[in-house]
Amino acid sequence: MPATKFRMTLQEAMVLIHNGEYERAIHTLEGEASDETKAPFERAEYCEWVAECYTRLDDRRTGGDWYLEGIKRILSQEVEQKTKAQQAMRLCDKALECYKLDGDPADVLMTARVKQYLIGLMK
Repeated sequence: MPATKFRMTLQEAMVLIHNGEYERAIHTLEGEASDETKAPFERAEYCEWVAECYTRLDDRRTGGDWYLEGIKRILSQEVEQKTKAQQAMRLCDKALECYKLDGDPADVLMTARVKQYLIGLMK
């Protein structure tokens, strides 16, 4: 009998996060974020929650990486550029904050460039 992959809803993952079970939540959320059958915006939400878990574990650099992954998902949506940029800006600000606290100057510079790109798309 083939093994069935256990799928957790976002609400169930939130319960894990609320209970401080960040590693368990990360494991589940990372799988959901990479699920190609999900819409890009939904995958971006999972990326954001993975990032939140890493920041709560004081791994802000990895958290920043996941915020940037969420931005990629948002930008892959088939909606107006301005709308995508507005949605992505919040994650970009969070990534920049993470990298300023726990990244290297290259991370900060790259994220600042992403922010400038998003600002350009919003015009």
